[in-house]
Amino acid sequence: MKISPFFKNLILAFPLYLLSILPFVYITDYFGFEIQLKSLFFGALGWWLALLLRIPFILYVKAKNIKSNRLIVGASGPTEEITRLVILFFIGLNVNSAFSFGLGWAMIEIIYGLIQVVGIGILEQRTDEKAQEAKALMQQMGMDKTFSTTTPFWGALERFSANGIHIGFTLLLLLSPYVIIFTIPIHSLINFYVVKMNKISIAKSQSGLLLIGCLVFLIGLLSFFNLTG
Repeated sequence: MKISPFFKNLILAFPLYLLSILPFVYITDYFGFEIQLKSLFFGALGWWLALLLRIPFILYVKAKNIKSNRLIVGASGPTEEITRLVILFFIGLNVNSAFSFGLGWAMIEIIYGLIQVVGIGILEQRTDEKAQEAKALMQQMGMDKTFSTTTPFWGALERFSANGIHIGFTLLLLLSPYVIIFTIPIHSLINFYVVKMNKISIAKSQSGLLLIGCLVFLIGLLSFFNLTG
């Protein structure tokens, strides 16, 4: 079976997905934060729970044959941020648990991102009727650029940006649980931005997300030091 340019780039980009978490692990060590295995586990669990909470929205969209994914994208903010807050209160909210929780959340999303991009690569190569229907639906939703050969590399960059957002939002909870009043809509708006910009240019979309990811992470980190200083 001939390997498509998409899969060739995926093989090259694969290490970048795994490396996307390393800068944040380094920052943990640099500032002397302790990585807690329990909090890592609960971070990964939190991501899965937030995903499960979106299933009713996904089923509703499918049942009503709604072509737009706005409802699913909009649900990302409340499901993820509320789940993050509830679990952190359960395990104990401090800088070590928060940073470790954010790392665990980010790590499991990296695995999901890899599975997702492999799935896109498989669909891109298929020519059967069901695959054609799926491609037509993605095109109708403005997702046809997803099949670009550069997608695996942009996907790796997206993981780095998302890591910064998840860890940054988690650290902001150290200020006050009421921070989710702001992080819920901001989270959803970020996802709306990515979906909209992906239809225009993946390069512009991911460049903007990188800027947002770095900004959210820095605000989260600086807010912690301001709190302790």
